[in-house]
Amino acid sequence: MLTDQGPQFTSDLMQSLCQKVQVEHLVTSAYHPQTNGLCERFNGTLKQMLRTFVESQGRDWERYLPHLLFAYREVPQESTGFSPFELLYGQRVRGPLALMREGWEGKLGSPKTSVVEYVLKFRERMQAIMGEVYDNLKAAQSKQKQWYDRGARERVFEVGQKVLVLIPTRQNKLQAAWEGPFTILQRMNDVNYVVALDERGKRNKVYHINMIKAYYERDPAVLTVCSLPGDEPETDPLLDLLAAARAPDDLDAAQINADLSESQRGQLSRTLAPYRSIFMGKPGRTSLVAHHVDTGDHHPLRQAACRVSLEVKADIRREIEEMLTLGVIR
Repeated sequence: MLTDQGPQFTSDLMQSLCQKVQVEHLVTSAYHPQTNGLCERFNGTLKQMLRTFVESQGRDWERYLPHLLFAYREVPQESTGFSPFELLYGQRVRGPLALMREGWEGKLGSPKTSVVEYVLKFRERMQAIMGEVYDNLKAAQSKQKQWYDRGARERVFEVGQKVLVLIPTRQNKLQAAWEGPFTILQRMNDVNYVVALDERGKRNKVYHINMIKAYYERDPAVLTVCSLPGDEPETDPLLDLLAAARAPDDLDAAQINADLSESQRGQLSRTLAPYRSIFMGKPGRTSLVAHHVDTGDHHPLRQAACRVSLEVKADIRREIEEMLTLGVIR
């Protein structure tokens, strides 16, 4: 028996009952509904049917539950190829349309089959159906496994390793956040791990590997001291690109080796003069290479403006004007 980790299933009374009737009780991984995919998929489908039905029929949805379940049970499942009704009773469901068709064709009448004959035919039909179901399930599972393995990567955690766990927040169970670090206590199999949620190891829970990721501790970093604090609080000014661009060329301020003669200095200056632009401190752009990004027919992305303080707004305006003047943006 496969259930979730609810207290109604993990209580001592439930464990004793399973032991008495010799039932092996399995529990799903925490916050991993894929473990019990058939049940969770049915719940999602039934909720969607109820949501659609309530919007059109009103709020007395509980009166129409049998009709919704009937509609679900008569539709063939993609993996098995048969409807749930046919797998349970060995014959297709006789809905209103089927009964109307049998009435038109004159097939309705008193049954003449004995009970023994019916049971034998029922058993033969169920054996044939189950053989087809196993083949369809095997093919469907193989196809689903191929699609899943395309993005799956094998990961292994060691006992005692620090990890982060994706746990729903206390404010909203529909939102999850990485919490931790916690410690791996036991590796149950390839995908399930027992994680200690406290330092003493009294709160343990089984989590799927998709809900776990490794935790890396950061080394303590020492920041470089750029300036000594003064008597008056000052803000660190931003880099003034425009002032650097208006400064004299670096070639004029270059220091030439004093051991060179006057003729050698003049020859070096004449050699460097044609390449004066290379030694300039003004940021610019090259015309030797052009790179084009083809965005196709996609429209530009528009983002909402964010509010900033007056001081930051002045710095942003100054930087934009500097880059416009330098010609690096437009």
